[in-house]
Amino acid sequence: MHQTKLLKSVLELFEEYFKSGANEIAIQKEKQLFLDMNGEWIEKHDERLTYLALETFCVQLANSRETQFGVKNPSLSTSIPGTNYRVQAMHHSVLANQRVQINIRIPSTKIFSIEDFYLDPTLGYSYQDMLEWVKQRKNILISGGTGTGKTSLLNTLLQEIDHKERIVTIQDSPELTIPHPNKTEILVSKNDDANFSYIDGVNASMRLSPGRLILGELDTRNTLPFLRLNNTGHSGSISTIHANTPLLAIKAITINATFHYQVNDKVLHDYIHGGLDYIVQISYDRAKKRRIISAVEDLKKSLLAKSA
Repeated sequence: MHQTKLLKSVLELFEEYFKSGANEIAIQKEKQLFLDMNGEWIEKHDERLTYLALETFCVQLANSRETQFGVKNPSLSTSIPGTNYRVQAMHHSVLANQRVQINIRIPSTKIFSIEDFYLDPTLGYSYQDMLEWVKQRKNILISGGTGTGKTSLLNTLLQEIDHKERIVTIQDSPELTIPHPNKTEILVSKNDDANFSYIDGVNASMRLSPGRLILGELDTRNTLPFLRLNNTGHSGSISTIHANTPLLAIKAITINATFHYQVNDKVLHDYIHGGLDYIVQISYDRAKKRRIISAVEDLKKSLLAKSA
């Protein structure tokens, strides 16, 4: 997975936009792009971004990841080699009234302090509580919508893990910042039919003696294996999920876990509450431009309350 000369030359067209401070680049047609600057989309015109240049970018990026982009493979979900920039591209054969769609997410490289996340006054938990959960090896799931800061909060919490611990991460885009010297970072494909899938990554990780297993994001491919591992002695895991409330996060976990597997409802309920300790909800206030830790669900406490 490397940058060919042709890919490198095409990437130079985006260099100024990568350095602009934008959170995301969106391209719907040639010679035009939009930059997401903290929630405000700014339109730009660039004569260099022809359809040929944009298609070359997609094809060469796919080739660098040993996959293809075209009519038979119209969706490209990957990252730019050597960066944590996530790319989602759609081929014109699956688009209506447009010839191109490219989105490039540019995650922040800044490691935020826990105090950079605003605490909802009604939360009932402190910053120190959350840092202690990490040190106590609690299994934590960070829930939130797109662009709310889930990965930023995950990277913040990772800094609290003792540097003597061994960490294994599994991601489909390299977005985590692991300062620990004893680590293995596994990169898997977003496609289930790839040579090395998420299931392959999870299975391989168990033979790498992980002190902690960190998943970038829970989805239909990895949720049940993640819960299974957490229920068999692997503590201190942290991951993220797309959901707008802790209750919806539990529903998302349920849907994910049953997407590829048939699981008894009671078994799944026990797996979720046995495999997770806390769901931390994060949101983003665009008006005030701040990330908010808005809710926390203590799953062990809620399980006791239901059984009482």
